[in-house]
Amino acid sequence: METSLLTISLVAYLLATLASGWGIVSPGRLARRTSTVCLGIGFALQALAVVDRSLQLGTVAITTFADQVSFFALFLAGVYLVTQVRFRLAVLAAVVGPIGFIGVLAALVAHGGAPDPPPELRSPWLFVHVTLAYLGNAAFALACLVSLVYLWEERQLKAHSVGQFLWRLPSLERLDTVNFKFLTWGFVLLTLGIVSGVLWAELYIGRFWSWEPRTIWTTIIWMIYAALLQGRVTVGWGGRRAAALTIVGFGVLFVAFIGVNVLAPGQHADSFG
Repeated sequence: METSLLTISLVAYLLATLASGWGIVSPGRLARRTSTVCLGIGFALQALAVVDRSLQLGTVAITTFADQVSFFALFLAGVYLVTQVRFRLAVLAAVVGPIGFIGVLAALVAHGGAPDPPPELRSPWLFVHVTLAYLGNAAFALACLVSLVYLWEERQLKAHSVGQFLWRLPSLERLDTVNFKFLTWGFVLLTLGIVSGVLWAELYIGRFWSWEPRTIWTTIIWMIYAALLQGRVTVGWGGRRAAALTIVGFGVLFVAFIGVNVLAPGQHADSFG
C-alpha cells in the first residue's frame, strides 16, 4: 500500500511542478489551480504513506536519512498549502513541487530499508519533537523562498523590466511582511522543538544536553534566527538586508542538515539509524 501511495504521490508532485512551470511561462488561473490541486493530492497521498510506514515501524517514520528528507518535503508542502490560502504565493509552487518530488523519490528508493527502531523511539515525545522541529524548518524554507522572490522582484523593478508575470507577484512590502511572519513562526516552532527534545532527553537518558554535532548545530541555527529576528524588531532590518540574511540563515540550516546526517550524525544515529 505504501509503495502505491508514494508512486501516485510522485506523479502528482511531477504534475504540480509542470503546471507551476507552465504558470510561470504563461500566467493564468488554470495553471495555478492545477498546480495547487496536484500539490494537495501529492501531499495527501504522501501523508497517508508516512502514516502507513509509521504504523509498520511502531513509531514516526523518521529512522533513516531518506525518511527525514521525505518528512521535510511533506511538511514543506503542507505548510505551503495552508499559507497559500492567505498569502497567495503561487510562484513558490515551482520550488515546492520539485522538493516534494525529491522527497517521495527518496522514500521510494529507500523503501523497506529502515532498521527496527529502539524502544526509546516508541514514545509520543518523538512525534512531538520532530513535528515541531520540521514544521519550523519548513517555515524557514518558505521564508528563504519568499526572500529569493523579493530579491528577484526588486532587481527587476530597478531594471525597469516590468512584465505581465511581475505584476502578478505580491508587492515588495507584502513579501517582506510574509518573510517576517514565516521567520517568526519558524523560530517559535524551532524553540518548542528544542524544548521538547531537552525534556525528552532528560526523561530517557538523564541529561538534557549532549555535545554532539546535531545539538550544537541546532543551537547555532537557533542563535542565527534569534539575531535576525532581533535585528528586524529592534534595529529595523527589513527589505533587501532581511531577505539576504534569511537566505544565509537557511543556507546554514541546509548545510548543517546534510552534513550532520551524512558526515557526523553523533548520538542521534544510535537512535535514528
